[in-house]
Amino acid sequence: MKYVKQLAVLFLQLALISPLFAGENPFLNPQYRSSVYSNGQLQIKTDEGLLTLTPFGPEMVRIALTENGELPPSYAVVAHPDTTGVTVREDKNSVTMNLSSLQISVLKNPLQIAFIRKGTTDTIAVQKATFSKQDTAGFRFRLQPREMIFGGGERAISMNRRGYRLHLNNEAHYGYGWGEENLNFSVPYFVSSNEYGILFDNPSIGYADLGKTNAGTMELGAIGGQLVYYFLAGKTFENLHHSLAYLTGTQPMPPRWALGNLQSRFGYQTEKQARDVVDSMQQAGYPLDGIILDLYWFGQGEKDWRMGDLDWFRKNWPTPKKMIADFKKKGVHTILITEPYILQSSKNFPEADSLGILADDESGKTGIIKNFYFGKSGLIDMFDPVAQDWFWKKYNKQIKIGVSGWWGDLGEPETLPSNLVFINGKANNVKNAFGLVWSKMLHDKYAANYPDVRLFHLNRAGFAGSQRYSSFPWSGDVGHSWAGLKAQVPIMLGMSMCQIPYTSSDLGGFSIGKKDEALYRRWLQFGVFNPIFRPHSGTAPPEPIHYSDSTQTIVRNFIKLRYRLMPYNYTLAWRQSVTGEPLASPVFYKSAYPKKYWPNNDLYYWGNAFLVAPVLKAGVKSKDILLPRGTWFDYFSGKEYDGNGWVHYNLNDSTIPVFVKAGNFIPSVPVFYSTSQYSSQKLTVDYYHSPEVKQAEYTMYEDDGHTRNAYKKGEYELLHFTQKSNKKGMTFRFTRDGGHYSGAPENREMKLVVHHAEGIQTVQVDNVQIPLNENAEGTAYSAQMKEKNLVIRFPWKMSDEVTIQLN
Repeated sequence: MKYVKQLAVLFLQLALISPLFAGENPFLNPQYRSSVYSNGQLQIKTDEGLLTLTPFGPEMVRIALTENGELPPSYAVVAHPDTTGVTVREDKNSVTMNLSSLQISVLKNPLQIAFIRKGTTDTIAVQKATFSKQDTAGFRFRLQPREMIFGGGERAISMNRRGYRLHLNNEAHYGYGWGEENLNFSVPYFVSSNEYGILFDNPSIGYADLGKTNAGTMELGAIGGQLVYYFLAGKTFENLHHSLAYLTGTQPMPPRWALGNLQSRFGYQTEKQARDVVDSMQQAGYPLDGIILDLYWFGQGEKDWRMGDLDWFRKNWPTPKKMIADFKKKGVHTILITEPYILQSSKNFPEADSLGILADDESGKTGIIKNFYFGKSGLIDMFDPVAQDWFWKKYNKQIKIGVSGWWGDLGEPETLPSNLVFINGKANNVKNAFGLVWSKMLHDKYAANYPDVRLFHLNRAGFAGSQRYSSFPWSGDVGHSWAGLKAQVPIMLGMSMCQIPYTSSDLGGFSIGKKDEALYRRWLQFGVFNPIFRPHSGTAPPEPIHYSDSTQTIVRNFIKLRYRLMPYNYTLAWRQSVTGEPLASPVFYKSAYPKKYWPNNDLYYWGNAFLVAPVLKAGVKSKDILLPRGTWFDYFSGKEYDGNGWVHYNLNDSTIPVFVKAGNFIPSVPVFYSTSQYSSQKLTVDYYHSPEVKQAEYTMYEDDGHTRNAYKKGEYELLHFTQKSNKKGMTFRFTRDGGHYSGAPENREMKLVVHHAEGIQTVQVDNVQIPLNENAEGTAYSAQMKEKNLVIRFPWKMSDEVTIQLN
């Protein structure tokens, strides 16, 4: 086995070596020789190789410099070339490829590439050089004077990354806070304020110099791999994001329970402790959907790590199958941690070593990592199909006793000596794809063995495209500090802009810090408007039951709010899976906003309706917030604000600033305490009215919450809400498509709340007038004005449409 693996490694290394990385040229700038357009590709022959332009649709093109035009399969990209409507012309100075919305001009001398919006003279970007120096090679692009650069994955810095030289290297930084430039999940995709994006499709260790060395140059380089990037242009940022989703894929629907409260800590050390936490949380009135078990499920921590055993430490967990079943009866799912390291002291090391499924050293022997924190260890070769099969058997054993989800830790990999070799080459040449391949293995194995089950896999590291494999990243071992909390908005948005939509954090902070009630409150309030809600810590208590009554009241109310908003959040998940729309997005993605405030590190959209301004500093009493254009409502107080200006917002402990823009529908349900109890049979729809909004629409998605590919199978329903208004009044319509899934309501008890509905005199439901403000307790229909809000209750037989007229 070992010999076969060594031959495979040698073959792949020879196949993947590019002369551009041979270090022969201190500076490489290819010279034009000739061009040919064939099979949808424009090939430019140069003295340094073949420059190939391949269109991927009306606004996307792949640029590759290779020896012979051949490229290995991409880890990041799943789209196929699209040459529809492509034309090419050549003159003495340039060769130009025309897509329907983008023009790419290859200038012959010096060889440069200009990207121009079709039908304009607007040059939005220029690749001005290809370079090779010492042990790196890559591309250089021209930066315009006021251009901003966003994205790049997890970075605890300002959203505008221009002026930084960032590592393209998945790195773990324990106890980090604001200012940490390089973290666990780097993504080589960068978004320009000029509405274009560049995906440097290379998983090798590299860097992105975003105007640090030369203020007018963006340089993307790597130590190995291929020289290839994708250029995306967009008419809007949302259009650009949809193009990226088309290129790299969308995230499958999560199980509904994954959007609930997932309680975690480092760590629950015994079965009794885990049972006590679940009981205490539920008895204290907290909704709860999951408990996450750290490395104590297979060992005793520093006394005896046992990392790599991947099985229960029975002394402390005597009846795991029964415990998991008991939790599930309470509506609580069990999630287990796994790591890709196998300690030499592990019971599984001899087998793994003999099978050859661990990364090798340069001599071809199993590589032993001596400086690994947990002890001398081998590293599973995640790129090896044999290793994947072996690892999957360990997962499958636990799935069969009821484990619902997974937590993949240390997958950067956290400790990776440069002399290690995977089956597909030197470790550092594919390092950043390690986490993605891990996620892909689990995704593919679930699809093959549990085709109806949705995968939930927290994974700390990955690469562009990881979202396709149900990867739910978190932002690493953040410090238990206000500096750690401050970092989370730009981290979440930096990932979201890279089409990694479910990034969250250890709510409350993980490391280095004492119990801080205010910090805990503010972090969990922010977390309610995050993709995943998961309190976790290795220092201060992560469970709310350990805090004061006042803090518990606030946190409990916010967790209940997250559960009430489940229809809204679940619809966000559906929209991501279908269109790639982000759950969280920068303000400038969705609103006209002053350009100098685009790098806003403490304000973001949650879906289309909510604008969230978390409190990120200790002891502050107020906050100045720049609202986009339009009419806005304070979600908690109902106060109305005119947008396109600054708001001085007085803070309180119980809430954070959250605004809803006029014209939005927000669906919600009564409080429930586990998604096993979830039902939208009683459904509230809040509509935020302003006379300036003449029409509005919203579609809510529902299915059974757990069936994989339910939407593709037609096992879902879409509830459509529309509003049209004129001088006479407003008309609401409620319609449904689908409804073919287990548990779909045949009838719903509806409550429509029209916020700021002053002046309404009459209410009609399907042409039947409903008396306004009469005591209607116990009746199916009612209409009452409560302060400025009109509350209408009505039954909805799902096979029918409902029309409500307000005058």
